[in-house]
Amino acid sequence: MKPKRFVLPWWIGFSVSLLLPMTFLVFLLSGPHSPWSAVAFTLPVWALIGWDYRAKSETRWMPSRAPHWFFDGLLYLLVLLQILNLLAMGMMLGDIHWGGLYNNATGFLNLVVLRILGGTTLCCSVIAPAHELIHRRARGQHLLGRLMLLLTFYDHFAIAHRQGHHARLGSQADPSTAEPGETYEAFFWRSLNRQWRIAVSAQPHRVWLGVIVEGLLMLGYGWLFGGLALFAWIYISGVAIRLLESVNYFQHYGLTLGAAHSSNTAWCCDSKVSYFLFLGLTRHADHHRRPGIPYPELQSIPHALKLPHGYLWTAIWVKNRNSDFRRWAQRALMRVDRPGSTMSGRSLWLAPPQETIGFPREESAYERSDPEQPELA
Repeated sequence: MKPKRFVLPWWIGFSVSLLLPMTFLVFLLSGPHSPWSAVAFTLPVWALIGWDYRAKSETRWMPSRAPHWFFDGLLYLLVLLQILNLLAMGMMLGDIHWGGLYNNATGFLNLVVLRILGGTTLCCSVIAPAHELIHRRARGQHLLGRLMLLLTFYDHFAIAHRQGHHARLGSQADPSTAEPGETYEAFFWRSLNRQWRIAVSAQPHRVWLGVIVEGLLMLGYGWLFGGLALFAWIYISGVAIRLLESVNYFQHYGLTLGAAHSSNTAWCCDSKVSYFLFLGLTRHADHHRRPGIPYPELQSIPHALKLPHGYLWTAIWVKNRNSDFRRWAQRALMRVDRPGSTMSGRSLWLAPPQETIGFPREESAYERSDPEQPELA
């Protein structure tokens, strides 16, 4: 009788979320780099984008035997990696030698790679886990989510996302639902403005406290590592926010309350790469149905609106060929509106029960009132 072969469980794929921050850390600790060495560090980004374009679907639901400590441990490790990356970035940029054509060109190329690798990492491996953590009811986990957002200068997102986007989903007051025909650029600036106004209106003291903390972080970082390091941190945070808002754009594009297909609250994505890299964010419709559920428990919903590619590829599509994306999305929405479509009506909400992980948790802020997160009038 042949011995039973050991097979790693499929959910170990969530470890992919560590690839970008660990690559970024190695890049920073071993830098500054020669031109070819610097360019080589962008290969994981291009590989993930290419893999995401043709990735296989991942629709399995988590078995009850999967250890919850593994999934929470990934979140805590990502927090630690972000702190280490910021410190390593400051030290590396201080070691770049300027002066002369070669040194200046090499230094500039290192900054370009920093932008590509750092901006992508901050979106996928900092803001995405921060989104998961700010939805957790445990105070320690919620505060870690706020810390991650502070480290991208986007702390007010924690308030605006819950009390603006979730509470007003699909309405004209929702800062994160793109109107049919709205361009990405128009959405981006409208979303930033509306998120800020919602956060300040809802909890002004917490917002301004966050601004003060962000300002102190800037001053301390600039004092420790210099102006170039501070500029780089602010810049890659901006790149990450742009990438995040492109995700928000296509997650809810055209799914307004006034549309016939409004029961479809989000475009779903079954890309295996995006599912693991973004920690389950691709199962976004189920996240809006059950916002307090930990990411491994989120379910892929059959007959929901589906994106043709993963999140990384679609973000590039949205930002660089926006008119093409809008034409595709409009045709897809028109198919939903046809009589007899399996994606119309309330079918999105009819995911059957199945055995999943029993994470210990309290009810989410949307399942019962949260005294620290009052709803807006």
